[in-house]
Amino acid sequence: MIATTNINLKVPFNEKDQAKSLGARWNAEAKLWYVPQGVDAAPFEKWMTAAANAAPNISPKQAAAKPAAQANMPLGDDIDAINAALRDAYEPNEDAF
Repeated sequence: MIATTNINLKVPFNEKDQAKSLGARWNAEAKLWYVPQGVDAAPFEKWMTAAANAAPNISPKQAAAKPAAQANMPLGDDIDAINAALRDAYEPNEDAF
């Protein structure tokens, strides 16, 4: 299946190199990995989620101010968000070079 639009992915930090090697791209502004338009999306199925593609791209500050109804999110989602914030703070921006 060739992606007709960018497809957001939920890639755990320890799998980011694998996703990148398959062709995933990092959106630094939205803080997420995605399958670019025109790339075969089949290898990325394990990281695709309906929630990742239905939810708007929001900043970590906006995510921190989540309503009480979202307070029951799985712990793994919070850990992934923390890992992404730490990675962005401590790893050099690959696109800057």
